[in-house]
Parts: sequence; structure tokens; C-alpha cells
Amino acid sequence: MIIMLVLMVFSIFLNIIFRYFGSAFSWVDEVSRLTFVWMSFLAVTVAFKKGLHPSFDIILEKLDNKKAKVLLTIINLSILVFLLILLKGSIDYNTQIYFQRTAILGISVSWKYSAIPVTTVIMFLETINKLIMIWKKDEIEIKQSKGGVL
Repeated sequence: MIIMLVLMVFSIFLNIIFRYFGSAFSWVDEVSRLTFVWMSFLAVTVAFKKGLHPSFDIILEKLDNKKAKVLLTIINLSILVFLLILLKGSIDYNTQIYFQRTAILGISVSWKYSAIPVTTVIMFLETINKLIMIWKKDEIEIKQSKGGVL
């Protein structure tokens, strides 16, 4: 994500400088858009792994260990179902737009939209890891965890 951010900021900054002198690069908009999409979706996966997305921790705190594990399992299984639906839809969409090309760079538009299935697979694997960890942890760790992030 840092590399993408640096690439995006540097290319935009360079384009601003060149515009000041009367000549700008036409490819900067496409590169910055592409890097921004990938950076955003990768940030979602990092936030998902770290448990930074909103969750209802108060419910977990009121449950005993076994009920908390069951609730976390239901939550994570629901996430898996959602991710499978998202993965199927994003793959279908990418196969439909594969032959479309960007106006300036001439690369496939699916390079931008492939961020969705790639990050979905990463979150799917992370959710499976969470499910495994839910049933390995003891009571104290379950109560301290947030929203199924263990």
C-alpha cells in the first residue's frame, strides 16, 4: 500500500509540475486511479485482519465462553457466505470486461477491477483462520477479542 501511495502521489505531483510549464502527462490520471483502487481494497483487507471494522462487542461481553464462540462462528460463517457471493460476482464481472482497454495506457480495464477478487480471497482465508482460532482460544481470550478478530 505504501508503494502504491508513493507512486500515486509522485505521479500526480510530477504532473502538477509539468502542467505548470504547459505540458502534462495524459497517463497520470489512469495510473493514479488504478493505484488508488488497489490501495483502497488492500487497506480494507488490512483493517479486516486487524479488526478495525465496526462490531458489536457489547453482546460478546455478556455471553459465556461457549455462546460467544457460537456467535463468533455464526458471524464468521456469514462473512464467508458474503465473500463467496462477492468473489463469484467479481470474477463474472472481470471476465465480461476483460477485453475492454483503458483509453490512454491501453491495458485491460480488468486490472483495476481485479482488486476485488484478489482482496476477497485474502479476506476469505483470514476468516477461515479466525474460525480456527475461535475454537482454539480459551475463555479469557474470547472475552478480550473484538468482533471475532482473534
